[in-house]
Amino acid sequence: MPFRVQVSNTGQQFQVAAGETVLQAALRQGVSLPWGCAAGVCGSCLGRVLEGRMVYPHGPPLALFEPDRARGLGLFCVGCPVTDLVIHVPELGA
Repeated sequence: MPFRVQVSNTGQQFQVAAGETVLQAALRQGVSLPWGCAAGVCGSCLGRVLEGRMVYPHGPPLALFEPDRARGLGLFCVGCPVTDLVIHVPELGA
């Protein structure tokens, strides 16, 4: 069952297949999100999860610290949704 992701600050929406990361799905559907390493190490894809929940199937990413996670931040390059999501990506404007 695919999950819907809405980017709050652009209004863009896309679908994420089970087991797919937010970044993989976005790029596959032509939605541009910032990224660097695509492995959870650099933090370039850090954004806020406003609604919903992501998991990290390969364990906690190195670039996501517990205080950031507690504030609702996540790494979209390695995060897989387990619900529909509303996300905020600072680099994409207000």
